[in-house]
Amino acid sequence: MGFLNDLGTKISRSTESTLDKLSEFVADPLGASSAGVHPDIPDPTLKTADVGEKEIRTRLEFSDLIFSFPTSAGISGQYGKYSRIKFPAYITQFQDSFSPKWTPTEVFGRADPIPTYANTTRAINLGVLVPCFNKVDANENLKKINTLIKNLYPGYQQLRSGTRVLDSPPLIRIKFANLLINHTNPAKGLLGYITSFSTDMSIKERGVFLGTDGSSGYMFPRAIGFTMAFSPLHESTVGWDISKAEAEFFGNNNFPYNVKNTAGEVVANPDPKVGLGAEYSLDHITKET
Repeated sequence: MGFLNDLGTKISRSTESTLDKLSEFVADPLGASSAGVHPDIPDPTLKTADVGEKEIRTRLEFSDLIFSFPTSAGISGQYGKYSRIKFPAYITQFQDSFSPKWTPTEVFGRADPIPTYANTTRAINLGVLVPCFNKVDANENLKKINTLIKNLYPGYQQLRSGTRVLDSPPLIRIKFANLLINHTNPAKGLLGYITSFSTDMSIKERGVFLGTDGSSGYMFPRAIGFTMAFSPLHESTVGWDISKAEAEFFGNNNFPYNVKNTAGEVVANPDPKVGLGAEYSLDHITKET
């Protein structure tokens, strides 16, 4: 048992050392980088999390819930610089609904109405609860919540006259393992927009950390929860190609979730060079590995 404890201590120290070295070379904690490439940038809250959680999250990074924000990337977004944040995937709610829309037309003498198909829409309801291990950890998690909420607002262009003109709607990409992905390129997040967002600090149930900074006082929740409703946007044709002898699904058969179709196939194999929302050439996306 003592051997296992010593091994765990060595692993955690090694992890902390690696994260410290990486952070020295990374100026942007949100993950923006040049040339459309997102390096393997550590989550700032890994340094403030519990040691046991840190080890799990380092091994299972693919399961993080990742948001990226094309709107707030500004001009740099043309070169793949998209700000992003990660939350550990403590999912409390995950609902994914698909709604085919039909318009029925009543016809005299016909028992059933004649249905006319319009479209199929998708809606996702997501709930997350993030524990905070101390005041520093809670502060880092609140920073992430602030970033997420600010990106519910649009982007403006400021003219020389000082007038601000609405330019970009608050679109967001979400990536979660193999369940929330872009079905034509699983390494990218699912593009869409948030229709509702609410936080739940669970203050009554879990309490708070109290802190002071000079004359200011701070109240940090011990757990931060949020729920959101997300409407995905289809970036390519979603449907069947029936012009062939055997119908094929456009883009990728793994819609909406990435799955194993053959024995030994790796599910959601990550590409460390592909970031959420990054612009990539077709050759890079489709190259064989």
